[in-house]
Amino acid sequence: MKKILLLLLLSGYFIPVWSQYQVSTARTWDKFPPEVQKRGFGLHASQLVQMDDEPALEEVLLFSAHNGHYPYFDLFKNYYVIIDYYTKEVKYTSDIIISTEREIILEDRNNDGKYELYRRYFQDGKFKVDEYGNNLSVTWIYDCIEWIDKKGLTNTQKK
Repeated sequence: MKKILLLLLLSGYFIPVWSQYQVSTARTWDKFPPEVQKRGFGLHASQLVQMDDEPALEEVLLFSAHNGHYPYFDLFKNYYVIIDYYTKEVKYTSDIIISTEREIILEDRNNDGKYELYRRYFQDGKFKVDEYGNNLSVTWIYDCIEWIDKKGLTNTQKK
């Protein structure tokens, strides 16, 4: 009787554990080529959109690393990679930028059927705070990564 009760108790525990393991999908390198991930950075977000003239979609990947914590904000090092979704060919890799945000903003503001990637980051990665770590003082750079005819992806800087 003791053995049956113990067996029922253990099966009641292991069935939910196995179900959680079985339902969870493991993250693999199939999503992007391993050489696009720089040391110390992790994949934070990705979105699938149309960014060029080809019918295949592009995947925009945001890789991020924590760069510092302050009382009212955090700083992150980010870089973006744009790859062809099916062939996994890397079409664009941005420079590393520092920002208080980790998000992918993709919009088709000029209504040409191709999305643009909009970013906001610190100019030259420089910023100032007061002695308590408050009052962030920084020059913000606003730019856009978009498809320009057959020339490919380009980075258009706006302030």
